[in-house]
Amino acid sequence: MLKPLPLTKRSLLLSRYFYSRLFYAFFLLSNATLFANSSFAYETQSIKINSGLEIDFNFQAPTKNSGNTLLLVMPSEHGLQVADQTLLESLPNYGIEVWLSNLLESYFLPYSASNLERIPAEHIQQIIKNIHEKTNKNIIILTAGRGAIPVLRALASWPDDHSPAYLTGLILMHPKLLTKTPEPGLAAEVMPSVKNTNQLIYLIQPTQSPFWWNRKLTLDGLEQSGSDVFTHPLKNVRNRYYFRPDATPGEQRLTGKYLNLIYSAMTQLMRYPAKARTVVKDVQTDTQVTSDKTHRSLAKYKGSPIPPTKLGLHILAKENQTYNIQDDKGKVLLVNFWASWCPPCVHEMPSMQALNNLLNKNAKNSFKILAVNMGEDKKTITTFLKEKVSVNFDILLDTDGEALKQWKIFAFPTSFIIDKQGNIRYAIYGGIDWLDPDVVTKIQQLIGE
Repeated sequence: MLKPLPLTKRSLLLSRYFYSRLFYAFFLLSNATLFANSSFAYETQSIKINSGLEIDFNFQAPTKNSGNTLLLVMPSEHGLQVADQTLLESLPNYGIEVWLSNLLESYFLPYSASNLERIPAEHIQQIIKNIHEKTNKNIIILTAGRGAIPVLRALASWPDDHSPAYLTGLILMHPKLLTKTPEPGLAAEVMPSVKNTNQLIYLIQPTQSPFWWNRKLTLDGLEQSGSDVFTHPLKNVRNRYYFRPDATPGEQRLTGKYLNLIYSAMTQLMRYPAKARTVVKDVQTDTQVTSDKTHRSLAKYKGSPIPPTKLGLHILAKENQTYNIQDDKGKVLLVNFWASWCPPCVHEMPSMQALNNLLNKNAKNSFKILAVNMGEDKKTITTFLKEKVSVNFDILLDTDGEALKQWKIFAFPTSFIIDKQGNIRYAIYGGIDWLDPDVVTKIQQLIGE
């Protein structure tokens, strides 16, 4: 059995010893004798809530070494995944009971972020209470993405003065806790329930994500009402890595260790000293956030028109040379924040190159593209440009994420159009066709000013 290591607040420092123990534990968990055999079968349990609705759960009791803690898996907006089924099948071998929720199916709703937000907080509260009453066990809740919102909403509005003592903690896998993706240049806000939550939280966040670089916003929000939050970075993988159809070999390898990741997180939570957690009263409640996945094009910029001047950006072809945006005053600039692991970023690059060719075909040199790469090293980008996409516009490196923070980037790609006077005029997040007639016309008008 794994020996749990001490938690360091806000960061888990994974030493060589810890990695060796993880490898050893994963080796054990991978041994066929410890897994359920081909006749594996789970039970179905129904939880009736006050509205008369019955919520179905896939349930598996421990096969040996029965412990006093269970894992309640609440789905994300993408529904249950194969990795969740692995937890149901395998964690009971280590004394951990697993309850797997097909939540929206019980409401006859398709999986989506907006439908998850429609579930009343009191329904989630009743589910948690009823499972405890049935099992008399402590509960750890696991959820991912936007699935964190209904869970946090329920806990932040718990009807008693204190959070239930049997709730050991939460495991949040790359949670989406913003009210929405803000328009470029505007401040981001976390959901009110985030700031009103008082829980023990184990936050797992892939590093190939804007949320990793903006994690302080999430951490500050979660800790505002007293939550103890510990972060576990997953290097070189993206959000949803364990069920992405375009998963890289590295992401696939880490997916094979998903069981051990969750088991280790539970172990860390169970060993943390329990304490009474007061529920904040008379607080602002969440409102449902509508989806912002609409057709997007260049829109007038809503933030301060003056861009940051000291960006700490390094030109790829000129080692250690810092770029200052004022150096190109008098030109129309397209500043594009991107990453090689971001499919929409890569998809729009050929049209960006075509736009560059179109607007500079008369050699007037009045238009320039600055493609700011987030967090990747020179070797990675050089290989990418050689093997994946061929462009001749400027590639800048933001290795420490400082430019991303200054420009308030919360989605990839995000682009800004700056006029000849150095003011930001248009912006957009998300990939687009840069040869769209409306886009070309807007930029040509700026060039002609």
